[in-house]
Amino acid sequence: MRRLAQHFAALSLALVWNVTAYAQPSKPPTPGTPEPAPDGAPKAASVDSTETRGASMRAYQAALDKQKLAPSVPLSLSRIRDELGAIEEKIASGRRDEAIGDLVYIVESPRFDPFKNSDEGRAAIYWLGDALGRGGAYQPARGYLTQLLSASPSDIWYRRAVHSLVDLALESDEPQLMLSDLKGVGPGAPDEVRGDVAYLTGRVAELDHRPEDARAVYATVSEKSRFWAQATYLSGVIAVEKQDYKQGEALFCKVADPKQTPKKAALFGGTDFFRVRDLARLGLGRVAHEQYRFDDARYYYYLVPHDSDNLPEALYETATTRYEAKDYDGARDSIDELKRLKLEHGYQDETYILDAYIDLATCRFPQADAKLNAFLKRYDPVRDAARQLSTDDTAIQKLVAAVRTSIDPASAGLGVSEETARSLGALVRMDAAYGRAARRLAELDHQQSGLRRAMGDLDNASERLASPKSIRPQSSQALGQTELDKVERIESQIAELKRLLREAERASSGKSSSDLDGLEKELEALQIRARAARAALPSKIGPVGQKGEDLSGLLAADRERATLLYNDAQKLRVAVEAQELTLAKDTLTRLDRRLSRLLRRARLGRIETVLGKKRSLEIEVEALSQGLLPQTIIDSLDAARYLGDDEEYWPFEGEDWSDEYVGGENLK
Repeated sequence: MRRLAQHFAALSLALVWNVTAYAQPSKPPTPGTPEPAPDGAPKAASVDSTETRGASMRAYQAALDKQKLAPSVPLSLSRIRDELGAIEEKIASGRRDEAIGDLVYIVESPRFDPFKNSDEGRAAIYWLGDALGRGGAYQPARGYLTQLLSASPSDIWYRRAVHSLVDLALESDEPQLMLSDLKGVGPGAPDEVRGDVAYLTGRVAELDHRPEDARAVYATVSEKSRFWAQATYLSGVIAVEKQDYKQGEALFCKVADPKQTPKKAALFGGTDFFRVRDLARLGLGRVAHEQYRFDDARYYYYLVPHDSDNLPEALYETATTRYEAKDYDGARDSIDELKRLKLEHGYQDETYILDAYIDLATCRFPQADAKLNAFLKRYDPVRDAARQLSTDDTAIQKLVAAVRTSIDPASAGLGVSEETARSLGALVRMDAAYGRAARRLAELDHQQSGLRRAMGDLDNASERLASPKSIRPQSSQALGQTELDKVERIESQIAELKRLLREAERASSGKSSSDLDGLEKELEALQIRARAARAALPSKIGPVGQKGEDLSGLLAADRERATLLYNDAQKLRVAVEAQELTLAKDTLTRLDRRLSRLLRRARLGRIETVLGKKRSLEIEVEALSQGLLPQTIIDSLDAARYLGDDEEYWPFEGEDWSDEYVGGENLK
């Protein structure tokens, strides 16, 4: 009972911390402007970096001690070491919430105070702060990690705390807060630590639209920093944006050229260093392309290795460069190599057009016309469907639901062909902005599920404290959420039935059937009942018990806090869903514009094929009028080309008469 009550308390606090992070969505960890929170979303309160809710956990410890539930076995370094081994295994296996609960139980116990400055104690504090931060609870993570910054910079947990704070700052919406936590990192810190802080300072300066300040700070990042390649690359990007191509190329070369790269940079940078090196080589190619140095651009693109994620991008841009340099054979080789990869990439529609225009440039008019015609047949319906769906909120909701649940978009009832629906679903999935919103919604659903479970654990703990000797059935569902779970399950089943009905109608080729009509009527009745059941659900989940300083009162207070968080999360979910639909609509609008541009080029290309064929015929007629045969006809007179693999051709070795036809008038 003692261990169970403590575990419930620690686990509930950990899950409440996790969900608190979603009161304000986090931005994607990429350079750029922070993504604003959805309209109507509750904002996170400004919390001091020392806030860890440790006082609440100490109150639990005091309440347990009053009820004689406090642990009697003294805490020791060996026990902390054993507990940390099991906790690290949980973190490695993805069981972060359980690890947070165990760590809170250790760190916030009064018995931990004598050991908090030991190596094991500092390790426990670090793992708790890092686990909370990786789970999105940035404020309590700051509270624990900043406790480690009071030690000497040579301490390993000091360095690891700085690294974690920098990582969390790069992922969060407010990196300035964690940068303020690191203002005490001075010249006495190791190079890799000061490099992390300098890189974060530069990123914050970029977000504040101060590129020159960012560039100056990036220059101070040493080669021993894991962010040296990123800082150098971003400095080059800033220089190129200022049209200082010479300086930008020099900075890119420091990362891209192994001879110019510091020897220790790759060692400290890890795998991320080589990803940035690929980006630097792409940057060099683009700078050379911008200056019409096409041969240099081809060389830089060639340096991108075949195992790189940026290889399709490099091959497409190589083909574009060679096409503009009028090296059509080189452009054809790059396009053919890109096709052989058989990978999904963001240049597939552009590749169609470039491939056809290369054929146009080499006077292969039938092949070009066939490719352009195939492009029009494939993407014209997709463009029309994107334009139609962008003004139909109901259709967009169906498409988003299909993409979110990973079902076939062809069965979503969009009113378009199966191939077009699948193409729309694939293009929406590939959009970066929509992908961030979808991941945010999935994470929010996961945290809400954990919060419901935590509320159930709190209810079970409260009831067990009230009547400890009673026997209860085991249940994995949260109390007070059973009806909501049933309604959600029924709604998902109704959605699946609607999909099956659409597939049955499509299989019957649109013919009416009495059985299908009857099923549709029954399904409509079920939908009405499901909507009525959802409307009958209580809008809020009420807290259990009365608040106080005893154990049951503390559990009731946390139960009420979890209830408020759940209600806020529900409001946030509505706002995130609206943002997801808005982003999906924006994706379809941009898709419409992109495909419209490419379709215009395809139609212009088909006009060029007609004009090219006409000009080709004119040249052949002119050659015939001069007594010359086209090369295609001369080749058709070669007997050897018609022989099979098991046949042999013996050329004529006799005499030629002056009036003998040998392939053209007056030709011998």
